Amino acid sequence: MKRGVVVKQSRRSTIVLTSEGTFLEISAQGQAEIGQEIEFSAQELVRRTRINHWTPSMKNFMRVAVLVLVFVLALFPVYSWFNGNKAYAYVSLDFNPSIELKVNNRMDVVSVAALNEDAKTVLANLDDWQDQDVETVAASILRISSDLGLLADSESIIIGVNYIEAKQEDKQLTNILEGSINGFNDTLHIASYQVPDKVRETAQDEQKSMNEIMAESILEGDSSKSVPALTQSDSAIIKDFYKDDVEEDGAEAEETSLQTNEDPDPEPVHAVTNSAENREKADQQADIVKKEAEQTEAKPLKVPAEQKKNEEAVRSRETIEDKEKAKEAKKQNKDEKKRAKEAEKQLREAQKESRAKEKQLEKEESKKQKENQSNDHGNKSREHEENKHSSAREQENGNNNDMDDERRGENNDY
Repeated sequence: MKRGVVVKQSRRSTIVLTSEGTFLEISAQGQAEIGQEIEFSAQELVRRTRINHWTPSMKNFMRVAVLVLVFVLALFPVYSWFNGNKAYAYVSLDFNPSIELKVNNRMDVVSVAALNEDAKTVLANLDDWQDQDVETVAASILRISSDLGLLADSESIIIGVNYIEAKQEDKQLTNILEGSINGFNDTLHIASYQVPDKVRETAQDEQKSMNEIMAESILEGDSSKSVPALTQSDSAIIKDFYKDDVEEDGAEAEETSLQTNEDPDPEPVHAVTNSAENREKADQQADIVKKEAEQTEAKPLKVPAEQKKNEEAVRSRETIEDKEKAKEAKKQNKDEKKRAKEAEKQLREAQKESRAKEKQLEKEESKKQKENQSNDHGNKSREHEENKHSSAREQENGNNNDMDDERRGENNDY
């Protein structure tokens, strides 16, 4: 088979330029385009054409053809590099570290980003991820997180995938990631889904994980972000993973809104008051209300506007106290969970150190056993040599005694 670049097409034949600089006419290649490199056999040759007489039109055509060919060949490597590094999908991995991967259409990772402090620690230990397939990079991230005590058995992992150009639902990337995670540890709980474009845009604006924005939409019932249909198990895993964070954010937003409504036009100095001052003012207003109630017992019953305002202040104080208690309880609950996680992390580190010490002790014990075996072997060898020499000496003494007996016998004969 030969190869050549198409420079001209007609209904009957195709002219190609070979690497030797020869123009050949072959049978028509209807599917080929000008500038495309094709293969052809000797049977497809119509005739070997060597152009000796160039007409002006042929010269102009060849100039244009050569320029087009040079331009295509020069542009092809750039296009290949750009197309290979073009983002095909964004992947959010959340399991305490929050990491975002950008993947091309060959399923190779072209960029990684850390979305929290734990993720920065993991990526600081991640080497040689450039141009690696996403399955390998995901496995490396899980391994490093496990070694650092950031991933334990039976934990939840959220996988959110946003496809940039794919209009229909694509399961290829999520299947690859689920396979990589199950291959690393099949006790982990996995929730995977396709992230809508609106969620991706919101996550970029707020510099958060796509999974966190999706969890907020699910828990708040926000339909404006086109929340996809999730399986029951995936929805339960996502809600449980982000429940505390979303509730805390909602409580803070509600408290801020309440403070804004109570004092819409704050002054520079007296606008910010603490809860003790609020309670003191409310108590004073409650005392005023009681006094006015006592004074109006003998008068015709009427409810002035100021009294209504005082009653509202009392109710507001009770509401603020209730909210503060609820917030304090939530904070204590979160602190307890944080301490539990730290204790669990310390326990894992202690277990890891204990296993390392056990291995070291096993190695030292094995080394001592080998040394003892070597010493025993040396002692046995020395004992064997000594026994051998002793037997030789005894035999030699026996021979000497025999010779002495023979000499004494001969002397007696004389």
